Amino acid sequence: MKQILLLIMSTTFLFSNGISGVAYFKFSDNAFSLSRTYFTYNNSISNELSFQFQTDIGQLTDSDEDPAEDSRYSAYLKKAQLDWLVNSDMKISMGLIGMNMFNIQEKTWGNRFISKSAMDKNKYSSSADLGLGISKDFGQLFVNFLMTNGEGYKQSSVDENSKVSLQLLYGEKRLDKNNGHNLGMVYSSLSDDYDIDTVVMGFFGGWSGNSMTLGAEYNTKEVESMSSSISFESSIYSLYANYSINDNSSVFFRVDENDPDSNNSDDEIKTTWLGINWTPAEGLIVCPNVMTTDDIDNFAVNFQFKF
Repeated sequence: MKQILLLIMSTTFLFSNGISGVAYFKFSDNAFSLSRTYFTYNNSISNELSFQFQTDIGQLTDSDEDPAEDSRYSAYLKKAQLDWLVNSDMKISMGLIGMNMFNIQEKTWGNRFISKSAMDKNKYSSSADLGLGISKDFGQLFVNFLMTNGEGYKQSSVDENSKVSLQLLYGEKRLDKNNGHNLGMVYSSLSDDYDIDTVVMGFFGGWSGNSMTLGAEYNTKEVESMSSSISFESSIYSLYANYSINDNSSVFFRVDENDPDSNNSDDEIKTTWLGINWTPAEGLIVCPNVMTTDDIDNFAVNFQFKF
């Protein structure tokens, strides 16, 4: 059934206008891997209404819900989002929508095919969820508020609890494409059926100009149970920089420090990335890079195919 659904969707995409896609390919440890493939379809119904349909295809072992030995590829519906442009500075989104917790930081980092952004990598929030959102521009200030189910796009179970998420941004949204700067904060709160409250808060900023893009973020997650002794706080900071050498090549650096439990002083994990992006042809990026974790180096060559 999954194969038939995937075939129908793929055929529909191929013969549709407004379709785009991206795939992440990698060579590391003497083996090739294809980590993710996204297909996205965008269309405008009218001047006020538009929608986005996106699939996420990856191996089952990439999912926390199924970390078994089965490494077959599986297709997920990531977005089925309807956007209603109420006026020139206000938008309402509904359906399976993109979250607002790390989308700005991910664009500033700019190398999603090398690694997820810090908050995404450490699972502080899902990148999409079922719900409703409203966003509004107040000049240089952008506000986005979401109310979602809280399970993310890979979970089919739905309980009675809702997640609220808030994003405040001052400045430029796309520092990977435009010069400028930004400052912002994000906040989310979710309570589950086991009386466990999870609160995530993040602060971020970035600057872009003179062929350089710089970004920094600091995120915290507090987990507390009202019915048991479960209580801990984790934190992450992430610093990253990209420098364009010319139109076809750039270098990047990033360092993350993750503290899974502030009560334990010996569990910090520091990870660094250093690499070169080369674009030999439009739509293709080749990236030799080194990731270092706890003084262990891992060399890889990552590829991004985009159309």
